[in-house]
Amino acid sequence: MAPRPRDHIARLEPYEWEAMATEVAAAAGIPESRVVRFDTNTTSWPPVAWEQTVLDAPRMPANEYPHPSNEPLRTALAQRLGVTPDQVVVTCGADEALQLIATAYLGPDRVAVVGDPLFSMFRVVTESVGATLRRVPVGDDWHLPRDALLDAVRDPAVGVVWLCSPNNPTGTTLAPDLVEEVLEAAPHAVVALDEAYFEFYGQTLAPLLLKSPNGVLVRTFSKGYGLAGARVGYLVANLEITRVIESIRLPQNLTAFGITAACRALADQAGLAERVAAILAERSRLSDQLRQRGWEVLPSEANFVLAKPPAPAGAVATWLQGDGLIVRSYAGHPRLHAWLRLSVRSPEEDDRLLARLDALPRP
Repeated sequence: MAPRPRDHIARLEPYEWEAMATEVAAAAGIPESRVVRFDTNTTSWPPVAWEQTVLDAPRMPANEYPHPSNEPLRTALAQRLGVTPDQVVVTCGADEALQLIATAYLGPDRVAVVGDPLFSMFRVVTESVGATLRRVPVGDDWHLPRDALLDAVRDPAVGVVWLCSPNNPTGTTLAPDLVEEVLEAAPHAVVALDEAYFEFYGQTLAPLLLKSPNGVLVRTFSKGYGLAGARVGYLVANLEITRVIESIRLPQNLTAFGITAACRALADQAGLAERVAAILAERSRLSDQLRQRGWEVLPSEANFVLAKPPAPAGAVATWLQGDGLIVRSYAGHPRLHAWLRLSVRSPEEDDRLLARLDALPRP
């Protein structure tokens, strides 16, 4: 008989993506290189400063451990944000930042408040530490209802309030005055704001978060900078919080390659602006093309769109996957079951998706 894990761990299921590229390619009878992931909010534009990073790679000290605090990236981030390096914790993607927050401030006796629809990783990290997840459904306008959210966060059992702006999967944003009210209504809780997609929005709530003793800003290099494979994220907060987080963060949690790639990308703000502009232009084109085909498309401030097809969402997703095009579906979700989330890819890849939609058999 195998050893039994803790009860809340025994109830968990491993995180599941949409189908893997190898499986999709085999089922569709196409090379794996023809599979396009419209479900992960990554893009096919090259990462920022990628050519220089590749040139640097042979000189990276792969035989030695990187700096335990991930220097020089931590200092570079602090300078850009106008904070001290001790206020920055560099993590293995934003997911590790969320896990560290949950480990430090949640547990079986605590509650995490989150909007619904939510970024799935909020649920994963909350349940991984045995905490209770309290969902606040968005209103008919797809925004969080102020009164319901504030009522939920005032509970002294709340340890973390998970927020996301622009929100995944809706692409909507949070009003600064609402975030400020949440910070004030829940001084007993960490208010963690995920800004994974803020580069596409062009606005940030960082100053508001960082002037509050309970605010935590979480970001990633995966989306705007295009470094999803390097796994680099970070959180920023006041010293009382970052000292707690650093006490449980494992040292050397990044590779030398990840640190170098992120430093190079951070220094190339012109390259970032060019990349983001191209993605925003393509987002507008893709949205227009979907609307012309009868889709309802929510306005988005991210690098993806949430859209409702005129045909059943599950059937559309299956049809697309038959040609190696994987989209994010939400079967079983009470609000999203009829919707699909599509990452903005290159014009060529998006055109391939549109052509496949045009070939969808009509009932």
